[in-house]
Amino acid sequence: MKKNESGPAAAAVLGAAVLAGFVLTLALMAACALAVLMGALDAGQIALWADLCLAVGSLCAAFLAARRASSWQPLWGLAAGGLLFILLAALSFLWFGEPAQPTRLLINALLAIVCAAVGGALGARRRRRKRRKK
Repeated sequence: MKKNESGPAAAAVLGAAVLAGFVLTLALMAACALAVLMGALDAGQIALWADLCLAVGSLCAAFLAARRASSWQPLWGLAAGGLLFILLAALSFLWFGEPAQPTRLLINALLAIVCAAVGGALGARRRRRKRRKK
């Protein structure tokens, strides 16, 4: 008899990965804000550094989701990156309450999806393979 090899639930695959990406993104953004306050970074480059933080967080979330998934790993990575972007966009809308620029929002969404695709592909390639017992 074969064991039923169903993969982990969606919450198990996406939960920890998106949380890790979310915390990493916010921590990097806080570090960049501190560097701007200390004068180490130019204040005119804030948008660039925020995009970089989003890219790293999305890549990390997608990588971890693809590693945890049992099948369709790159798609799980895309889902993690998309969910991370939605969470960060919702946080910024709730926090600032200002209208967003549609072009800037589109650029950030595309950046998150592209980085999630790369992270999902890397996570799928680095996934541990189960060894068959003889």
